Amino acid sequence: MSVNNFKLRFSKLLLPVLLCIWLVACFGYLGWKPGFAYNAQRYFEIVLLGCLLCAGVALPIRFRWGRIWSKLALGLLLIMLLVIWQADNSWLAVREGLQYSALLMAIFVVAKTRQYAGAVSFDRAAYIGLVLFCFGCSLIVLEGLLLSLSISGVDPRVVFGAFVNVRIFAELQLLTLLILPGAWLQMSSTGWRRFIGLTAMLWWGLLLFTGTRSALVVLPFALLVLGFVGGRGTLGWFKVLAKQFAGGVLVFLFLRGGVAWYLNAPFWGGGSMSFVRASSSGRLELWSGAWQHFIQHPWLGNGPGAFACFTDELVATPHNLLLQLLSEWGIFMTLLSLALALLMFVALVRHLRTSGYASPLQFSLFATLVVAVSASMMEGMIIGPLQQLLIIWMFGWALHAFSQGSFIPLNGQALRWRQSIYVTALILFLTITLWGVKADLILQRELLVSPEGVVNLSYGPRFWADGHDHCPGWHERYQDQ
Repeated sequence: MSVNNFKLRFSKLLLPVLLCIWLVACFGYLGWKPGFAYNAQRYFEIVLLGCLLCAGVALPIRFRWGRIWSKLALGLLLIMLLVIWQADNSWLAVREGLQYSALLMAIFVVAKTRQYAGAVSFDRAAYIGLVLFCFGCSLIVLEGLLLSLSISGVDPRVVFGAFVNVRIFAELQLLTLLILPGAWLQMSSTGWRRFIGLTAMLWWGLLLFTGTRSALVVLPFALLVLGFVGGRGTLGWFKVLAKQFAGGVLVFLFLRGGVAWYLNAPFWGGGSMSFVRASSSGRLELWSGAWQHFIQHPWLGNGPGAFACFTDELVATPHNLLLQLLSEWGIFMTLLSLALALLMFVALVRHLRTSGYASPLQFSLFATLVVAVSASMMEGMIIGPLQQLLIIWMFGWALHAFSQGSFIPLNGQALRWRQSIYVTALILFLTITLWGVKADLILQRELLVSPEGVVNLSYGPRFWADGHDHCPGWHERYQDQ
C-alpha cells in the first residue's frame, strides 16, 4: 500500500476510530449512567459533546478568523486562563473553563458540518429534527398534565417533571419558538407545513400555559429588534409567526378552559403558572448577592462557578449572565465578552441590511440569538444540559448562515497537519474530562448518599444535580439536613 493511499484511508477511518475509542472509554470508565436523573442528562450530554468534538476533528473544514476577531479571542482566552489560575476553588474553576471551551468548540463543529453537508441538506435535517423535538416535548407535557389532572390538581412538578421544572421547559421553548416560522416558509412539502403549523400552535399554547414571565419581555424585545433591523423584508416571516401565535392562543384557551371545567376552578387560575405573580421568585436577592461578590473581587472575580459557594440558596447561579460574569470572572472578562458580543451583533445587523435578501432562516436565527442573550439576563439559559445542546445547535447554525465565506475546505498536507494537532488536543481534553467526571461522581455519591443508601442532601442544579459539590463551607452548613 502506498503512503498516499494509507493517509487517505486513515483520514476516512479517523472519525469511526475516534468515536469507538471515546464511547468505549466513556462507558467503560464511568459506567452506563449515574443514579440521579439530572446527572443522567448531564452525563449523556458529555457523551454527545465528545462525539461532536470527534466529528469536528475529522471535518476537512477550517474557520478563517479575521485579524480583529483573532486578537480579541486570544485576549479572552488569556484572561480566562488568568481567572482560572487565581481562583481559590481550583477544580470548580477548571471545570467551568472546560465546559465553556467544549461548548464553543462544539458550536464551530456544527457550523463546519453545515459547510461540509451543504446548507440545503443541513437545513432540512435541522428543521425536521427541531420540529420533532418540539412536538415530542409537547406530548410529554400534555401527558404530564393529564396525569396531574387524574389526581385532581395541576401540579407543575408533575406536569413538567420530565424537565426538572417549568423554567427548564420554558427555556427550551424560548430557544426554538422563533425557528418555526422559518421552518414553515422553507419546507416545501404541504404535509410538513401542516405538521409545523400544528407543532407551533402546541408550542405557543404551552408557553402561555406555563405563565413564564420572562417570555413577556424577551420575545417582544427580540421581535422589535428583528423588525427594526430587517425592515419590510420581514413582513412574510411576521405573518407566519402571527398565524402560529394565534393558533397557540386557541390552544391555550382550550387548555385553560378544559382544566377550569374539569377542576371546577376559576378560568385564569393562579399559583406558580400565572403571568400575574407578584414576587420576583428570589431574583432580586440573587442579583444583589452577585453584585456584592463582584464588589469584593472586582478585577478577576471570585472564580468560575464560585457563586454556588457564596449563596445560601439552593440555586447556584444568579440567573443573570452579566452579573454571573462580573461576580465569577471579574470586570476584565466581562468587558471583553461584551465587546465581542457587540461586534457580533453589529456584524449580524450589517449582514441583514446589506445582503440584499435575507432568508427566513436568517430572520429566525437572528431573533433566536437575541432571545437567548436577553433571556440570559433573567434565566440560567446556559446551565441545563438540554439548553446547552440547543444553544450549540442554534449558535453553530447561525455562525455558518451569517459567515459562510469564512469556512474554507482543506485537503492534502494542510488537512493532515491540522488533524494531527486537533487529535492530540482532543485526546488530552477528553482524558481530563473523563478524569474530572469520575471524580465528581465519586464525590457526589459520598455527599448525597449515606452508607445505608439514603439520600441525605438536596442541592439545586448547576453542573450535576448538586451545584455545591466542591463547596466545603456549604457542605458543613447543610450536612445535617
